[in-house]
Amino acid sequence: MAPSKLIVVLGATGGQGNSVVEAFLTEKDYIIRGVTRQPQSEKAQALSKRGVEVVEADNDEASLVKAFEGASAMVANCDDRFL
Repeated sequence: MAPSKLIVVLGATGGQGNSVVEAFLTEKDYIIRGVTRQPQSEKAQALSKRGVEVVEADNDEASLVKAFEGASAMVANCDDRFL
């Protein structure tokens, strides 16, 4: 069966984001979109080779709107400085 849900993972190349990506790579119902500031980095390219849709986004609204387009769920790690 083809994946039917899209999960967007912010900070996909970081420690916590990457662990979420790793967990969802085992879930056959999900397409994974990994968001990073540097899609050309080695870590981002390695995710892409494993089937993750890597997209660039940063603190501007347009890139974030595009990153979340069509998402069923999203995962973000929030630094406690922002709480």
